[in-house]
Amino acid sequence: MNPVIDCLMNHRSIRRFKPDLVDDETIEALLQAGIRAATAGNLQQYSLIVVDDPEVKGKLWRGARDTGAISIIAVVDIYRMKRWLELNDAPFYFSHVVNLLIAYWDAIIALHNTVVAAESMGLGAYYVGTVLSLDLGEMLGTPEYVFPAGLAWIGHPDESPELRPRLPLEAVVHRNGYQIPSDDDIRRFYREKDARWEQMPAERRESLKARGIHNFAQMRTVGHYTEEFIRGESEAILKHLEKAGFGLTEVPKGD
Repeated sequence: MNPVIDCLMNHRSIRRFKPDLVDDETIEALLQAGIRAATAGNLQQYSLIVVDDPEVKGKLWRGARDTGAISIIAVVDIYRMKRWLELNDAPFYFSHVVNLLIAYWDAIIALHNTVVAAESMGLGAYYVGTVLSLDLGEMLGTPEYVFPAGLAWIGHPDESPELRPRLPLEAVVHRNGYQIPSDDDIRRFYREKDARWEQMPAERRESLKARGIHNFAQMRTVGHYTEEFIRGESEAILKHLEKAGFGLTEVPKGD
């Protein structure tokens, strides 16, 4: 083990933060670490939006208004590169799906670098996936060819939760090809998660059964990530992608 691996192995989501502000020097250090992340072609087709204004924080997460936590939103940013290309009479054809996904990858790596740096300094962090469906143009004034990739809250932790279990390595690691698991493999991989159903208080289980939920897997779909939720998030994402100018179905044509 080494300090970096120790830090990674002890990651946990922090959802309660102290009112102490993260000072500007620390924020700059985190951002400097963030932008050292790998990036395709060294183009850095992303931006990191720091949100520390209490009113703006409240729009993103009502509970953050009274904490010292800051939000860092990683966005796909092809707009900036478009401006650079235009200033140099270089053609622009980077609004297609491959550019979106590569820029998305860059943005997430930079955000994760920032979070790992924060955790190495004793700060806590919490990723929020629903940022993907937000209209950042309306909320934060982002221009065309800018789209949310990820959001993390970073601050001084006011809780110390237990490490949450992960699937065994054999469930998520394949060598030299994808190994199709058997039903017994799947049951073994998810044994610890499935056991959480029986570990819940009987009263809680009965209330869930009244909603048609009879196991932990159904809690994830029927009870949490419902079909309606997934559909609504997907529709919002597609709508905002189109608004931002990204062509997901068109392929650039040659002359």
